[in-house]
Amino acid sequence: MKTTTPHWIAIGILSVILVAIGFKFIVLGSTAQGDDGRTAVLLEPAERQAVLGEMRVLLETTQEIVEALANDDLTSVESSARSVGSAAITTMDFTLRAKLPLAFKKLGFGTHYAFDDIADMAKAGKPSKDIQLKLADTMNNCIACHASYQLPSKPIVRR
Repeated sequence: MKTTTPHWIAIGILSVILVAIGFKFIVLGSTAQGDDGRTAVLLEPAERQAVLGEMRVLLETTQEIVEALANDDLTSVESSARSVGSAAITTMDFTLRAKLPLAFKKLGFGTHYAFDDIADMAKAGKPSKDIQLKLADTMNNCIACHASYQLPSKPIVRR
């Protein structure tokens, strides 16, 4: 009779290795303890600039929406919000995405989806105050992210 136990052991070991690698890249990302208590996300200079650039676009878009709401211009609110909605997520490089911790990605993706919601609210003609409240709630993602993470420009030694 032929035994297949060694095969199952090898499959089990490989499965554990794959889960560990997946945990590292999906949940933890490329991180270290930052010097200010926040999690330092360790990126190459071009990757860091890409993330910071996306954050700047989100901030600029937020300002456009605030101004458009003040002018009762829901068409501009929709256009601005839609430009940074979920469609913008697909522009991020996969290798960069793998370096970001899961909680960081959740905040970022949640922010993009919230801008879709804002665009939908504007298109539906919802009151400006309701849209402002949604934008204020969305900004909590920005606050949470900046309170939890840093993108150091100098290398940090992993501990």
